[in-house]
Amino acid sequence: MIAPPNVLRAARELVGLKQAEAADAAGISRRTIQRLESGERFNTGTSITLQTFYETKGIEFVRPANGKGWGVLDNTSA
Repeated sequence: MIAPPNVLRAARELVGLKQAEAADAAGISRRTIQRLESGERFNTGTSITLQTFYETKGIEFVRPANGKGWGVLDNTSA
C-alpha cells in the first residue's frame, strides 16, 4: 500500500529533512515531493521510491487496520 500525502509529509518531517534535501537524497525533484505531499499528483512508482527512502532512514509506515488509519513510527534514533 502506498502512504497518503499527509503521511509522506510526516515521514519527511520525522527524518528531519526539508523537501529539497529529501529530493536530492531520494533522487527525485523537489517539485515532485511538493506535489506528492499536497496530493496534487499521484505517481505510484515515485511514491514507492519516496516511501522506501524514508524506510531506509528508519521510518516505519503503519498501514490501516481495525478501523484505524495510517500512521508512522520514528525508528530513526533506534
